[in-house]
Order: sequence, then structure tokens, then C-alpha cells
Amino acid sequence: MEFREYKKEDAFEIIKWIRNEEELFLWSADIYNRFPIKAQDINLFYEECSKKTNFYPMTLTNNNKVIGHLILRNTDKNNEIVRLGFIIINSNLRGKGYGKKLIKLAIKYAKNKLNAKEINLGVFEKNINAYKCYESVGFVKIGEEKYQINNEEWKCAELTYSE
Repeated sequence: MEFREYKKEDAFEIIKWIRNEEELFLWSADIYNRFPIKAQDINLFYEECSKKTNFYPMTLTNNNKVIGHLILRNTDKNNEIVRLGFIIINSNLRGKGYGKKLIKLAIKYAKNKLNAKEINLGVFEKNINAYKCYESVGFVKIGEEKYQINNEEWKCAELTYSE
């Protein structure tokens, strides 16, 4: 498996994994406001993010096939805090350990390449499998936020990595 920098063509594979509106919101919160999204939507958003912050979109491949994706970004002015986001695994490969592998590689990257002193992420509490995956690699809940998604209140757990 290879953990590499995101390529624009990766978006064409990633959008196939988002099968319905709920999955779109579980993946992106309220960033994209319509389903289905297009590869161009992801690429335009990432271009804008790259202009504003230290933003590192990454892709997990297996035999050159895209199987997972996430972004890392610094959230503080000293570039010591790294936030993971837009975490997704090919919908046909979920439940097989690829999510754990992706997160572990992202933690290693954040520590070794970005010199992170803290790594955090947010996950909707209703996304039980993702929540359990993050806990299994060492993330712990430190708080929660609430989002209005489709006129519903969704709780988002704030997690931080703890070795």
C-alpha cells in the first residue's frame, strides 16, 4: 500500500464512494451543499483550501488503485496542531481494516513530516463504524459540537489522538 499526495484524478474515484446524501454529509459535514457532488467540486474546494492554510490532501492506494483518502491541515499559527478530515474508504472495502491503516499512516505522516504535537478530528456520533475505527487507533473524545444537517441536529464528537 502507498500513502501518497492526492492527485486531481483521485476525485473521480472518491465521488463513487458517496452513495447518498447522508453519506455526503457524514463525510463532509456541511461543506458541500448538494448531492451528488462532482470531482470538480472536490478539486475546486481543495484548490481554495490550499491557498489559505497548510493543507495536505492524501490518498491511500493498493496496487495503484485508489482505496482511501483524507486531508491533513494545520489549524494553529505555529503549525503544531494537525486536523484530519474528509476521511473516506472505498465503500466496497469498508470493514476490512483499510480505515485503520489510513489513519495510522496519517498519524505517522503528521508526526514525522509535519512535526505535529497534536492530532485531532471530528466525527459525527451517528457514524458509528468511523467512530470505533478512530478510537481503536488511539483517539479519545474531548468534546462535541452540533451541526444542523437537513433540519436535524447532528452531534459531532471532537477527538484527539492519545498514544
